[in-house]
Amino acid sequence: MAALIASLPSCSTIGDPGGSPDAYPHGGTGQFRRLTADEVGAAGRAIDLSNVAIDGSMVADGYLFYAAAPLRDTPPEVPAEHPAREVFWDAFEPRAIHRAEPQDNRGFSAGPQILAASESWEGGEVFDPWIVIDGGRARLYYAAEGGVGLAEASSVDGTFTRVGSGPILEAAGDAAPRRPSVVLGADGAWWMYFDDGGAIGVARSEDGVAFERVDGDPSTDAIDPLVIAGEDLGEEPEVSVGMPGAAALDTATGRRLVRLYYESRREDGSVLAYVAGSTDGVTFERHEVPVMEQPDVRFPVPVLLDDRITLLYVNLPSSGTYQTRLLGAAVSPATVSFAPLENDEE
Repeated sequence: MAALIASLPSCSTIGDPGGSPDAYPHGGTGQFRRLTADEVGAAGRAIDLSNVAIDGSMVADGYLFYAAAPLRDTPPEVPAEHPAREVFWDAFEPRAIHRAEPQDNRGFSAGPQILAASESWEGGEVFDPWIVIDGGRARLYYAAEGGVGLAEASSVDGTFTRVGSGPILEAAGDAAPRRPSVVLGADGAWWMYFDDGGAIGVARSEDGVAFERVDGDPSTDAIDPLVIAGEDLGEEPEVSVGMPGAAALDTATGRRLVRLYYESRREDGSVLAYVAGSTDGVTFERHEVPVMEQPDVRFPVPVLLDDRITLLYVNLPSSGTYQTRLLGAAVSPATVSFAPLENDEE
């Protein structure tokens, strides 16, 4: 049960994610340029967390929501066989969800914890936050050991309370769904895209609370992500896709499109960020090149500034004894700059 993604030569639902200047009039879908320290903060990081491992994150109404876990007082050594680019979570405290307030630039300061695991189905930690603002009310979708949960607040900066006592989307196989990404579709329903253990799953809801998984239409020419595993999209074949970040937008002609940024995992262990577009929320046109040249890009989440400029917040590798990852930001079109001009007055 997965969202359908096909590799097509022409992507009218995406625009042209090519390099500057061609990308400029096409809605800011790519290529993305990583922001500099002058544009986003210290060393080009969107947030600076010391001895804290960061997981999935997203930005809503200017606030950054992220999952984080501090390093344990006496962390175990990282096993020699542990992948170099992956966080060794045994060395950190359980993950919880935090909220950082908007800053003057595109960076953030560390924020307070707003949701920690308290239910048995959550397995001791919560992560992968995704916020939807509907009529002023904020819904917080998140992942845990037993599936996807939901909490609500009266506003994006309010106090979040769980909805129900169990997950709103449970595992359908061996892997629990991760990275829920929810947008309002053209049909007026809420669509959730999520990491389904190597593929991108999709679920639909009329009220944003009760979700049902959706199968793709087998009569189309689209290809299930599990089928495209192994397709030669570059020097290394793709083995899986996941960790989606969705954005919905209305075109000048009145069409509502869904753009889905996601991880493409390769046989050599590297990860690249791609984009796909859809008019029906199920069948996606996939662009054939990555939206960022930088490898090991995780948890891509788009923020539409307007109909031509998009920010992309991504999880990037860090350095040090313990891999903590860091949050970076990029912009499309690449010609857009947020750096102050040298002759700007104080």
